[in-house]
Amino acid sequence: MSDYAIVIFIMVMLYTVYMGFNDGSTAIATTIVSRAMPMRSAVIIAAITQFLVPIVTFLISSEALSVAMNINSNIVSENFFTGLGDKEAFAYIFSAMFGAMLWAIIAFLLKIPNTISHTLLGGLIGAAMVAFGVNSVLWTDYVLLNVVAMVLLAPLVGFILGFIMMRVIKKVAIHATRSVSNVLTVLQRLNLIVLAGAFSSNNSQKALGVILMLGALGLASYSPESLPIWVVIVVSAALTAGMLFGGIRVINTVGRKIYKVGPIHSVVSQLTTSVVSLVGTGLGISLGMGQVMTGSVMGVGAAERMRGVHWTTAGKIVFGWCMTLPVSGGCSALMYVIVKAIMGI
Repeated sequence: MSDYAIVIFIMVMLYTVYMGFNDGSTAIATTIVSRAMPMRSAVIIAAITQFLVPIVTFLISSEALSVAMNINSNIVSENFFTGLGDKEAFAYIFSAMFGAMLWAIIAFLLKIPNTISHTLLGGLIGAAMVAFGVNSVLWTDYVLLNVVAMVLLAPLVGFILGFIMMRVIKKVAIHATRSVSNVLTVLQRLNLIVLAGAFSSNNSQKALGVILMLGALGLASYSPESLPIWVVIVVSAALTAGMLFGGIRVINTVGRKIYKVGPIHSVVSQLTTSVVSLVGTGLGISLGMGQVMTGSVMGVGAAERMRGVHWTTAGKIVFGWCMTLPVSGGCSALMYVIVKAIMGI
């Protein structure tokens, strides 16, 4: 790798740690709040799962990188990368990553709800619009439906599916005995593993997608066909590190501040999120994993008691999601102008 590529690689790893910190905490939130498992045990199991799933998936089939390949080739047209010098290529990808990281930090410090998936994608899009022009972004081919629309579509699907599943399960379990609580506990523990795996599969590919872009930009020799296993291991380790740091604030928000989650709510929201996440990853969509989980908790809560959902908090979260893409894009666009001036391009 060139020196430029090493700098970007480090930035991607730092961002991946943040993904593990934020989404990893989301994955275990309902299990902890419903007391199906102690926090320490949930963190350890989820961390191990997040580390192993991307590696095992890659070893089984290196072609199972649809999310990464879409980030690599379907966000910005690779035609605009042709003939770029190293400085120009570095200025673009550095600005994209720096802008995304800047907004992620600001949102965290100011407690603004944020979707890390769209923060990253917004950075890539915003920097590209200034560096290569608005037409460099593949709006109609991929971005409008699979990025912009997903800001609200993904959590909406989680909400609707969670609502329906909660209503169905409550009718089915209306005559259940107290022993059902043991079943719910077991289901939550199993769902925790599935959910952590689904989160890590989608999130790891976001990082891998940016790393593949280094190859498309000519800063490294990576390609979807020749991505080394050590890169996947390092990305998985970064996600795991973030998971181990944990985010108590995220756990409280998802598990208590939207709706007071109990065992049955935890099971349904976990199952809903797992289904949406696995389908999204299979379709190559870079999902906001925390969005899907939050949407499903809202849906589950609304299905049981509409007034029990803290709609004011939910509204603030949705507003934060809508801000993410344009603000992170703006940060990256501004950063590109600054970096270009500093490098004298």
